[in-house]
Amino acid sequence: MPKRKVLGVGGKVRLDPSKSEIPSTPRSNAEILHVDGENFEDEIIGPNNAGILWLGEPFVRGDFGVTQVTRGFSFAGSRALHAATTQIRQRAQIKLSKRWDAPASNGVLVSEFVFRPVKSKPVRMSRWIVWRTLVEKSTGPLTPGEDRATSIELIANGSAASKTYSIDLIEGRGRGKRTCHRVISGLRQNQWTRFILLRDPHLRVVRVWAGKPNRELFVGTFTDRTPLKAINHVLLGDDSSKTIVGSGYWDQVRIGGVLRSGMRVRLAEESPILRFKAPQPVLPIPVTKAKQLFVDDWLLARSRGIKRTLHQFEKYPGNPLIKVDKPWEGYAVLGGGGVFRDESTGEFRLWYKAHNPIFGPPPNYKRKMKRSFTCLATSSDGIHWIKPNLGIYKYKGSKRNNISLAAGTTAMAEQEMFEPPATRGGVRAVGSITHLPEAADPDRRYVGWMRIRGFSLFTSPDGVRWTDRGKALDQGYDATTLGYDPVRRMFYISAKIKADGGRARGYAESADGIHWTDTKFQMVCDKRDLPGDQMYATDHWYHETLHLAFMRMYHHEPGQHRLDIQLMSARDPRHWDRTFREPILVTGDRATNEWDWANQTIISAPPVLVGNEHWVYYSGRIVDHMHRDYTFKTRGKGEDWHWGAIGMAKIRRDGFVSVGAAASGSIGVIETKPVDLVNGSLYINANAHGGEIRVEFTDLSGKPLKGYSAKDVVPITRDSVSQKVVFRGRQKQQLPTSATPVKIRFYIDRASIFTFWTA
Repeated sequence: MPKRKVLGVGGKVRLDPSKSEIPSTPRSNAEILHVDGENFEDEIIGPNNAGILWLGEPFVRGDFGVTQVTRGFSFAGSRALHAATTQIRQRAQIKLSKRWDAPASNGVLVSEFVFRPVKSKPVRMSRWIVWRTLVEKSTGPLTPGEDRATSIELIANGSAASKTYSIDLIEGRGRGKRTCHRVISGLRQNQWTRFILLRDPHLRVVRVWAGKPNRELFVGTFTDRTPLKAINHVLLGDDSSKTIVGSGYWDQVRIGGVLRSGMRVRLAEESPILRFKAPQPVLPIPVTKAKQLFVDDWLLARSRGIKRTLHQFEKYPGNPLIKVDKPWEGYAVLGGGGVFRDESTGEFRLWYKAHNPIFGPPPNYKRKMKRSFTCLATSSDGIHWIKPNLGIYKYKGSKRNNISLAAGTTAMAEQEMFEPPATRGGVRAVGSITHLPEAADPDRRYVGWMRIRGFSLFTSPDGVRWTDRGKALDQGYDATTLGYDPVRRMFYISAKIKADGGRARGYAESADGIHWTDTKFQMVCDKRDLPGDQMYATDHWYHETLHLAFMRMYHHEPGQHRLDIQLMSARDPRHWDRTFREPILVTGDRATNEWDWANQTIISAPPVLVGNEHWVYYSGRIVDHMHRDYTFKTRGKGEDWHWGAIGMAKIRRDGFVSVGAAASGSIGVIETKPVDLVNGSLYINANAHGGEIRVEFTDLSGKPLKGYSAKDVVPITRDSVSQKVVFRGRQKQQLPTSATPVKIRFYIDRASIFTFWTA
């Protein structure tokens, strides 16, 4: 086979003998992927970080080499991707991900990148992955499989003594798979080489060019491994602890269509930071039957002598209500799922996680593997619960259990219902369930979010039998939860990511629950939080006129490792307000080993409305996050004891936050921004027992309207969740009749207001 020098590189390429003419060198328009590292954020882990999905393997134990995005060394700009191992047992892999909005590509695709093994000092290279493209392989329902290679693969081998390396190329698949050794040889380790791969799915071939940038030579034509499969990811470096060692720098990684005359290369992937400012209200603000809460300043034009108060949930004295009492529930019943009440029958239904690890995988069953089931409990009063036999999944040969959803199909044997062997992250039960009773598709009235090697979406018409809608997102970790924004008609997730060295929150959204944006960094703890605090998880819902969320705050300082619940609010879930840093649901007493002293997880978001109260269901634990009991003894996760249960707590209807006078003996005043009073009467949820609240309407300048001043109103002096504001001399029409917007002014004397609305 003839050979030819690669100009300026000093290497050799093998030419394709079937080609009488070498085609002109193509370039990529980067519409599928463009990674150069310039927008990479060093302290953020979990999202697609400027095109980089994995930089190393965070949260995985092992012996690792170096993975980084350089500063001050690159082919262009100032940053490049770098991975290196010095010993066979080490791993150092980088995984890139295509753009979330990448166009479908059924035609010719061009991949290109520049690569060099080292800055200066040469190294040993053995089976080093210079380029591997991946497509996800599904192994069946509920078990998305490992990524598999597509297109062709470039592998480097070299020695420190020769200061050079060569490229092996893997082509084909199945019986046709073969390794073409030394298709390029003599490449200098300390010089940049550009590789260009043109993939033609119609001819089922990949054409390769390589050489000094802008002086590339044609290498040859090779068989595509999976010509009709789209590229999802790119793997670079060392993904094995057995056979690979080496080093590499990559820059200007691009995948897309052919860059034609007059076209521009699509810009590199953006920073993974969600840059969304808190929205401002459109005036006048309509005041309808939906309650207006005082959790933030959305409504307020001005105030005087006012303070906000966060009200804590009151725990039910008979807690816990649900305990482990079934074999399939393992060691703990935990949060994750949801609680909803049927408005027609009054029945409560609660989905919870049964923590039941198992030894696997087959055939040896030697490794303790994570496994959880989503189970269903029902109640007529919300206090006394039963666990119905659903007859869906087998457990030890019997379907007489309340398992509603598990990892595996209903036809599988019990021992097969655990994480797929390739799943490092583990399988969880459903992390959250959203109820959409008004959904146009009746099969999507319940939507679940389960972690199975990434996150998959499940839907159900009744919350009992579920349909797998496929893998939706792989940018986040275990405590990632699903929400729905009815204003924008958008699903969204709060993703567990890592930032500034601790757990943080990310955001992604989707119109259909299947096709998602990339996850973006959203928020992390700040100076107002306790030292060591980390954001572990959120459970969110739309409440009347705004979004609310329960934040699981992980108190990480030494001696703690406990999780309690805080309240957040938002007018748009892309930007959360964290006015309150104290817990709205406190943990129990550690000294007395109270059932929920260590770790709380909200199950019911939204809380369940029962009469004039909101009930929230949550799980509690008697071990902290380090799995230590109340004596600080570390307990084995497989010990035969029960450490998680479920209880309930109550709060006044809409009584999360109130406003009142800041000082005893003073009168607090609140004036709203311009509002549109949609209905005929104003109502408030307030506690004025022992005090009073006066209301007046003003024009936009602040002048009280005739007949609607604080002197004309009948003072509110009771404690009630629904009190009508009455003005003397007015029987039917209690609100101004003018179409002109008005302001509402509240005078609060030894009282508290929670909400107001019109009806």
